[in-house]
Amino acid sequence: MVTGPITIRQATAEDIPFLQEMIWEAMLASPTFLALHGVETMRQAEKQYWERWPEHPDPAFVALDGSGQRLGAMTVKPNDTQEPARGWRIGLAMQAHVRGQGLGQRLLERAIIFAREKGANYVNLFVDPTNTRAIALYRRVGFIEVGEKDQMLEMRINLRS
Repeated sequence: MVTGPITIRQATAEDIPFLQEMIWEAMLASPTFLALHGVETMRQAEKQYWERWPEHPDPAFVALDGSGQRLGAMTVKPNDTQEPARGWRIGLAMQAHVRGQGLGQRLLERAIIFAREKGANYVNLFVDPTNTRAIALYRRVGFIEVGEKDQMLEMRINLRS
């Protein structure tokens, strides 16, 4: 159960272990993706990414409860090299005990605000087609299905009319 007000703040290097743990949890919720690419390959890619992160950080956010306990995390990566990026891709994960309490929606809304501030046209994400709870959350926030890549469902929310 979430206690007290929720705060969402920009992640720092001190959050790396938590970010790593949360994003790995999100990958574990994607058995189709892991089967396609291999668990060890993905572990190595994630290890290398987080080793480089302090020097070249992508935006990331951490959600905390009123006591300062970390509850969830989100990474936000540009989808292209154009400045400003036309789109941002998110990775989202929450502690198991707080799922279904609105925290995911709050983090998604923060990603949308971030992308709008950066002048982006859209935010997208990839989700395992078997992860029906996550898909339902993304739809509630306004994401729509736009395709498939590596057997993952791509969902997007357009920020421009």
